[in-house]
Amino acid sequence: MSQLLALTSAVFYGLGDFLGGIATRRSSVWTVTAWSQTLGLGVLMIGLLVVPAEVVTTADILWGALAGAIGLVGLAALYSTLAAGSMTIVAPIAGATTAVIPVVVDLSQGAELSTRHWIGIALALAAVLLIGFDPTGRSADVRMIGRAVLAGAAFGVFFIALAQTSEASGLWPLVGARGTTIPIAFAIAGFRGVASPPGGRALGMLAVLGNLDMAANVSIALALQRGPLGISTVLSSLYPAFTAITAVIVLHERPRPVQTVGIVLAMGAIVALVI
Repeated sequence: MSQLLALTSAVFYGLGDFLGGIATRRSSVWTVTAWSQTLGLGVLMIGLLVVPAEVVTTADILWGALAGAIGLVGLAALYSTLAAGSMTIVAPIAGATTAVIPVVVDLSQGAELSTRHWIGIALALAAVLLIGFDPTGRSADVRMIGRAVLAGAAFGVFFIALAQTSEASGLWPLVGARGTTIPIAFAIAGFRGVASPPGGRALGMLAVLGNLDMAANVSIALALQRGPLGISTVLSSLYPAFTAITAVIVLHERPRPVQTVGIVLAMGAIVALVI
C-alpha cells in the first residue's frame, strides 16, 4: 500500500512541477507558491475527513511545520529553475538528489544497502554530472544545476521530516506544514510587492497546481507513515519522469545527447534504489 501511495505522489508531483514551472514563467515564484498552496487547502480538508487522526501530538505538528518550511525552500528553488531552464534537464537533477539523501540517512542509522543500491547511488551522481554538462561552458547552467540540487536536497529533508510523524496523526502534520508555509510565502510575496492574485486563467492554473501539490503531499505523507523511508522517498522521486515527459509532449523540449544519457541514468538510479 505504501509503495502505491508513493508512486501516486510521483505522478501528482511531476504534473504539478510542470505547471509550477509554466506558472513561474508568467508570475513571481512567490505569487505562485503563496496562492497555489492556499488554493490547495480544499484537498487537505477532504483528506482530514477521509483519514481521521487517532492521536495528534505536538511533535507531529512540529515535524510537519519543519517539513513545510524546508519544502517551501525546495518549491521556490525548483519552480524558479524550471521556469528558467529546460524541464527535461532540471527535474531529473532534483529527483536524483531527492532520492539519494534518504538512502544516506537510512545508511547512517544502520540500514544495510545491497550492491544494487550502491549502483543506484553511483548512477545518480553520474546523472547529475552528465545532465549538467554544457559544451558551451555557460555559467548560467552551473547556477541552474545548483538550484536544482538545492531543491532536491530540500525535498529529501522534507520527506525525512514527514517520516518522523506517527501514523496515528493522519494528515494533521500537513496542517502544521501549511500553517507555516502559507504565511511565509505571503510575507515574502508582500515584501516583494507580488502578493496580489493573478487573474483569469492564471489563477485557475494555480488552483490546479495547488490541488496537485497537496494531493501529492497527502499521498507521500501516508506512504511515509506506513512504509520505509528510503523506498517511499525514492518511489516518489520518480516525479521527474512525469515532468520531463509532459515537457517533451507539451513544450517539445529536446535535450542534448549527453544530457539524454544523464536523464536515463537518473531514472535508472531511482529504479535501482527502489529494488
